[in-house]
Amino acid sequence: DYGTLASEINDAMFENIIVPEKIRDEIPTLNQHGYMKVEIDEFSQEFINIAKTTSDMLLEMGTAYGYIVQKVLENGGKIVANDLSHEHLKILIKNTPKEYRKNLFIKQGAFPNIDFPENSFASILTSRMMHFLDVDQFKLGMRKIHNWLKPGGKFIFITLSPFHYTLHEHFQPIFNKRWNSGDHWPGLIDNNKELAGVLAEDVPDFIQVFDVAQLELLMPQFGFKIDKVKLFDYESNDSNGKGHVGM
Repeated sequence: DYGTLASEINDAMFENIIVPEKIRDEIPTLNQHGYMKVEIDEFSQEFINIAKTTSDMLLEMGTAYGYIVQKVLENGGKIVANDLSHEHLKILIKNTPKEYRKNLFIKQGAFPNIDFPENSFASILTSRMMHFLDVDQFKLGMRKIHNWLKPGGKFIFITLSPFHYTLHEHFQPIFNKRWNSGDHWPGLIDNNKELAGVLAEDVPDFIQVFDVAQLELLMPQFGFKIDKVKLFDYESNDSNGKGHVGM
């Protein structure tokens, strides 16, 4: 139900995959879906902390090379690692010490076109992945995540905001105009490469960004109660502390 147990995978058969070099505090993905952060923000840290206090399974979707997954395993957690890329997941398995692999399941596939049993997870993390989904994919994904969580479980969500340094000058005014006109999905961008500057070769053209008020409106519609949501940023980003939204 959770995927394939990592301890049952023969990684000796894997081809040699070269991981791109780290830029600032992040590593480019192999499939032009942005970067994996190697800096622990407060929301990811909360997910890691849950691993210390539960024997239930956790899930990270869009794990990339598995930086957060390794932190969960080091803290005694059991986790399913999901990613779109076979190569990312192979690198994750290679980098996982043998003694931790019995607590790691691998689930390759594009969210939300994957499935798990209801009431499976104590917590689910998506970090800087949801902005690759369109509106219909996001709606389906939220319904699935709500069903997958155990009662009282936590969904932890980190994504780009319209204040991100690549967006605030040219897109933030468009976002604000759409939101003020009553558009509940004002963050749709179809020319992201054009806006991304030096990041263009590592990102897709389509993304969807979110703001706090928008999430406060949307998430209860999918059955969620918001404990905390705020704008924040990573040390390497020059976005006046508002380049990401965490929930």
